[in-house]
Amino acid sequence: MLLPIIIIGTILGGILTLVACGFTLTFGVGRIFNFAHGTFFAISAYTAYALFPYLGYSSLLIGVLASAIFGLSVHYLIKPIRKNEIMVILLTLSLALLVDQIILMVFGVDAISLHPIVKGSIDVFGVKITNVKILSFAITVASIIILEWLIKRTRLGREISAVSQDVESAMIVGIDVERVFMFTLLISSVLAGIGGILYAQIYSLTPNSALEILLLAFAIVVVGGLGSVKGSVISAFIISYIKTAVSVTLGTRWSELAVLIVIIAILVVRPQGLFGVEE
Repeated sequence: MLLPIIIIGTILGGILTLVACGFTLTFGVGRIFNFAHGTFFAISAYTAYALFPYLGYSSLLIGVLASAIFGLSVHYLIKPIRKNEIMVILLTLSLALLVDQIILMVFGVDAISLHPIVKGSIDVFGVKITNVKILSFAITVASIIILEWLIKRTRLGREISAVSQDVESAMIVGIDVERVFMFTLLISSVLAGIGGILYAQIYSLTPNSALEILLLAFAIVVVGGLGSVKGSVISAFIISYIKTAVSVTLGTRWSELAVLIVIIAILVVRPQGLFGVEE
């Protein structure tokens, strides 16, 4: 039983990492809670699902593109009110609820899933692993490596790091802060969009999935430490393994409760999260 938990937890943890890293990146740079973040995840999957009968696998890329376009739209909508944290939360939450209702009206309440990019499976010590799960994890790892390279090796990445540390100092040295905010939200939406495509090929989605993923991402970044990408990665796998283990042993309905208990326990012991810096 341990091996299936490790395998399933690792794959789910990878997908959650993509979503959570985007969420924590947005907070780390812009100091905003984007409550439309789960919508990036859903828009990508539902767009690909709607277009697949006409465009085939090209619809997967278009789904990620749709997520990116929505991410840019969110940026320009919150731009005038970015300094008002409450207004940003209300606006992004309203956008999330609006898109959720549109998805519900267009696709109904039934769950959807995407055709897997690859078919077949392999046997690992008696446990069958579908090839699409292996590919999904490989894409997840590649995406995180590219993100790491982008942050540490490119000019944009250095600007993102500078803005995340001190916005005023970054402006003084000539960094276009608005441009950095825009690209941060764009990267965030693309990561979540990729996560939505990968998730929908393995599991099923409903209109409520956007909210569920948002809550998971929020829990992950809080446990990992607000603004810590490293914390988000590690926290995503911790929560994923717990969620998977409880689902396999006790049932799905108990997994959410177990995750909440662990989150509360961690924050009681370490309020700033596992890798957050105590102010």
